Amino acid sequence: MRLTQKKIEEILLDIIGPEGLPLVQQLYGKEHVSEFDLATKTKKDIKVIRRMLYTLYNHNVIGFIRKKDKQKGWYIYYWTILPENVKFAYFKKKKIQLERLCQLLETEGKELFFICTGKCVRLNFDQAMEFEFHCPECGQLIAPDSGEEKKEIFKKKILELEQELAQEQEEKKTMKKKAQSRKKEVLKKVKVKKSTKAAKKKKR
Repeated sequence: MRLTQKKIEEILLDIIGPEGLPLVQQLYGKEHVSEFDLATKTKKDIKVIRRMLYTLYNHNVIGFIRKKDKQKGWYIYYWTILPENVKFAYFKKKKIQLERLCQLLETEGKELFFICTGKCVRLNFDQAMEFEFHCPECGQLIAPDSGEEKKEIFKKKILELEQELAQEQEEKKTMKKKAQSRKKEVLKKVKVKKSTKAAKKKKR
């Protein structure tokens, strides 16, 4: 899966919040961007920028190098997004979403729900009993809700996530096979080189 700018933004903003969008946009597609340049271009205080950068760094989705300013004598940090780590975080999030949706689907199948005719609230059986099967918002009588619409939404999303995760697994397997194949080729070349050298020595 190719990590688009939108997906990278989605993951990083999950960590630092929507106010971090200008920072992420300035980091995207670049390497070793000075924290001072980031503060200038985003028009944010350097302390705010550092706080967001350190938060992203603690989640292992960005990295840095530091260089000493020869004139001022202090260190300046230069930041880069780590695509492979962002990719890992992206699929970790998708796995958590999948688990959550499976739990919700299971709950929908096990529990009995009631809904207000005015769509004010949706309650499970125990909650409905507590309010004597009347809506706590408008007072109207509540009716049983099969939850079929919700189930269909959950099933569709679960299928999408399962397909996306399965595709990622296939891509990983393909990459692993390619890496193993390249390794074999390198080892073969090394063996050929060694045998050629050995043959030359015998001739001498």
